[in-house]
Amino acid sequence: MIGKIKKGKSFAGLTKYVLEKEEASLICTNLAGDTPQDFYQQLSATKQLNPRVRSPVSHISISFPPSEKPDKEQLQEIIEETLTEMGFEKSLYFAASHNDRNHFHLHIAASRINIDGECVSDWYDKRRLEKVLRNLESQFNLTPVPCSWEVERTAPSTGQKRRMMREKREFELGLRDTEAEKSAVEKIQDAIENVIQPGITMTKFIENLELVGVETSLKISDEGIIQGISYSIDDVTFPGRKLGRNSKACTIEGLAMRGVDFDMERKVTTLTQPTNRDKKQAEETWETVPNTPQHQKKSQIELD
Repeated sequence: MIGKIKKGKSFAGLTKYVLEKEEASLICTNLAGDTPQDFYQQLSATKQLNPRVRSPVSHISISFPPSEKPDKEQLQEIIEETLTEMGFEKSLYFAASHNDRNHFHLHIAASRINIDGECVSDWYDKRRLEKVLRNLESQFNLTPVPCSWEVERTAPSTGQKRRMMREKREFELGLRDTEAEKSAVEKIQDAIENVIQPGITMTKFIENLELVGVETSLKISDEGIIQGISYSIDDVTFPGRKLGRNSKACTIEGLAMRGVDFDMERKVTTLTQPTNRDKKQAEETWETVPNTPQHQKKSQIELD
């Protein structure tokens, strides 16, 4: 499944779009009434519970592969679990299906202002939605789709691929006892994806990587600004910019975009001290980021 989540200001426009399509079919709702106008009026009324929210509309769309179309009961479960995991369990909503393209898809319209007057957080909502859908794919045995950050992984080098193919053949012929070993870059990227999650502190991120054999070193300026990060496993070191096809996924900037919290209370020395690393090698492999005011604001850390 491929999911998208957007915020907006007009319940009227979204309600009209979702429910008045020629092949639209209502799946489930917790609203009273039967018409789009009934739904629009109730959703709009939630604005009065928290007038400070500028974008009270949430629109979640979920697309399925052309070969898949879950039954209505499964769709209801997918919708309800998506809403719960995304924080909308106390919000008014309706959900409908569209079949006007070559693939079946759902639209969920919900208020970001719940019945208690609280605003549903949109913090890293796109990444959270992807994780929710991956779990649902497994739960309902649907075709898995890789998360966006997974398709940005750096591929093994040609030499690494050849080595793995050779070891694979040797294992199949009984010439070695273990299966082909993953490349160092794959090991590091696997470890990062298993450890990273929205809200994790940089300290915890580093500690969890060390538990699975990945060492990290940070380059920090005299002003206390984190300027770069490198990762090491099996005596092989990679700067953050060398991991991920977009050259950002595992950099300081990329980690911040993926939810790592740099606003921590800890001694900077716990992060700057290399762990069993040749300092010269680490210095040569630093990933650096622009020392701009915007980056300083995101990466500034307090020194004890």
